[in-house]
Amino acid sequence: MEEEQKMGKSRADSISDLVNPIRQVFNSNIHNFAFQEHWITRFLAIGLDYVVLIFVTGLVKDLVFTYWSFSVIDYFLMMGAISFLYFIITESIFGYTLGKRIFSLKVVTVNGNKPSFKKVFIRNISKIVFVFLILDVIGSCFTAKNLHQRYVDKIAHTTVEKR
Repeated sequence: MEEEQKMGKSRADSISDLVNPIRQVFNSNIHNFAFQEHWITRFLAIGLDYVVLIFVTGLVKDLVFTYWSFSVIDYFLMMGAISFLYFIITESIFGYTLGKRIFSLKVVTVNGNKPSFKKVFIRNISKIVFVFLILDVIGSCFTAKNLHQRYVDKIAHTTVEKR
């Protein structure tokens, strides 16, 4: 019986050891207005980009693949390919997408320079399938040192900042 209590306590301690750093990250930033504004602005920018991408994907489907019967999965895979191209082309040429431009954001390296095509390519890999983008954002919460970066941004050494 005592061994079960010790084992249960050590398991609870290990769970606390895992959860406490995450809790500290969020508690330190939950009331930080600049942190909240940054992520709300990024969310609105990508939301606007995806509204445009849904429209463009529908046009491509109707104009290019007129006789192809699309399933929902086919549509989302095509949208993923189009969005991936859209993000890497616009961010590597201009440093921003339409949504980022409207909300005064830009993609830069962690040093503040314009990112190379390779860095932009890496930072947008998670946008091929929307679920990966969600996992990318969630993953960044657990591995965060700079909370303005998604997990893939850390790999690409890029970030998004105000213009």
